Amino acid sequence: MDIKRLESFLSAAERLRSSLDAFVEEQRAVGRAVREKDWSALEHALAAAAAVGEAVARDEAARNAAWSGLVGELGLAPDTSPFRVSLALPMAAREALTDTCRALRLAAMRARIESEALGSFVGDSAAMLARTLEELFPDRKVKVYGKSGKPKSVASDAMVVNAAF
Repeated sequence: MDIKRLESFLSAAERLRSSLDAFVEEQRAVGRAVREKDWSALEHALAAAAAVGEAVARDEAARNAAWSGLVGELGLAPDTSPFRVSLALPMAAREALTDTCRALRLAAMRARIESEALGSFVGDSAAMLARTLEELFPDRKVKVYGKSGKPKSVASDAMVVNAAF
């Protein structure tokens, strides 16, 4: 076995883990900006989160390619688990593979939890604001649809909502 394939996978997995950690930090910055209602900070945080999200996608593609190369060289099926792959490696290399896969799995779990928490918070806040606006302005409850069947904005008076809302 060529140890370079294993090293390539380990470095790709480490890059992905650090990208996921950066993604979690950016998600937290987005959440902080939403909670503080700092819209300019939110705009910057969303742009930074999008950039980090692209880096995560790039690093995941590189990790996937490195994994495919490693599994292919070992003569295993493409969907082989890291445990099975570690059994095909020399004893000295097993620990590095299992530790890296465990760290990557934890980083992915943190990113998923942070994304779900932010999505839940923003979704709940948007739903509460929509319900409040419907109660305050019942005449604006009805949606108006255009000829294409898509919702159309009503051409009545503009409505200004206080930012503290």
